[in-house]
Amino acid sequence: MPAGAILLVEKKGSNTGYEIGNAKTAISQNETGEREKKIINAILNTSIILMSTLMNAFTEVMVNTTDAMASGMAEAINGKEAGDQVHREVKQKLPEVDKKMKKLISDVRKDVYIQIGQKTKEIAPLLSNHTFDNGLKIIEKYHFQLPTLTEELDDDALSHYAKLLASEDSIFVELFKELTGWLNSLPKLSSKGEK
Repeated sequence: MPAGAILLVEKKGSNTGYEIGNAKTAISQNETGEREKKIINAILNTSIILMSTLMNAFTEVMVNTTDAMASGMAEAINGKEAGDQVHREVKQKLPEVDKKMKKLISDVRKDVYIQIGQKTKEIAPLLSNHTFDNGLKIIEKYHFQLPTLTEELDDDALSHYAKLLASEDSIFVELFKELTGWLNSLPKLSSKGEK
């Protein structure tokens, strides 16, 4: 639709049911809504990937520490065979622990998306600072064969991104460093009542 074109907008309570509007205004309001969604998704997705990576690393450290302590004590008390048996049992539990951590991260992701979705109109004015646009520019520079970080991502896509970070994929690590720098540069969001 050309800029300045006439747009019929449905208006409740008018005799004709329509009012003449400016297409450029309607488009820019839509683009603004998309901008805010992209910014929110970029912030959430980056945070969830970081949380997921940290939780997976924490789980691995805890399981390895538990394994070393339990198998070491079993070996000291009952010999090498007992230590080896405890080691095998702990390693068998790792997939179960990993599955529970993934479920926890998935639940957090879903809950956060729901809460943010309910408060988008309240959050939108807080995103007016153009520093928020820098994250979108960073994300646009990088291309992976995954949905972009500006979209609402499912567990599978987030898991792939987390694996890229955990495996230290050089391109994704570069992107992630830029995104965490961007997150740290963002103005602090505060509601109107706070000073």
